[in-house]
Amino acid sequence: MRKTLFALALLASALSIPLTAHADTIDQLAFNFPHISDGFTGIITIDLPASPQPYLGGFLGSCPPDYCITALGQSGSENLLVHFIQLSPTEMLVGYAFYQSGPIPPSRAFTQILLPLLFTGPVDAPTFLTGTFDGLYETDIPFLPPYPGTLTIEPLTNSTVPEPSSFALMATGILGAITILRHRRSRTS
Repeated sequence: MRKTLFALALLASALSIPLTAHADTIDQLAFNFPHISDGFTGIITIDLPASPQPYLGGFLGSCPPDYCITALGQSGSENLLVHFIQLSPTEMLVGYAFYQSGPIPPSRAFTQILLPLLFTGPVDAPTFLTGTFDGLYETDIPFLPPYPGTLTIEPLTNSTVPEPSSFALMATGILGAITILRHRRSRTS
């Protein structure tokens, strides 16, 4: 009876559906702000790794890595250079500029938003928080006053990847079932 239960348990583990695990999530940053007469559509979505690596050493010193994260982002077909500048332990400034290939992207940030701190961990290995954050947009046009806006960070939906341990468990179950069947056949012959 014990052998039968063991064989059934191994067979069940071999035929069980493997659990899934998610790869490292990617943060999607949506800059949502009212349309103003500076050529922007009002919403720009930027896809960044959950923990972006610094780009060009903080963009050649213009964004010191001690308190600034610089990363390349993507919004549709546009490439963007994004700066996350930690102003204090509780607030940061986020700015971005369009990047049209070539060695040096434009240094001027088209839009900047003053926000609470958006990540945990050290600046050199940040993990971004998710949610919607209220902030204050500052434009590059001197006579326009700052205006309220939000920045939304949400994880993208990734396809699930089976865990290697599930495959190992399934292979162990199949191997156990084959061993038991061989053992039974050798007894009967």
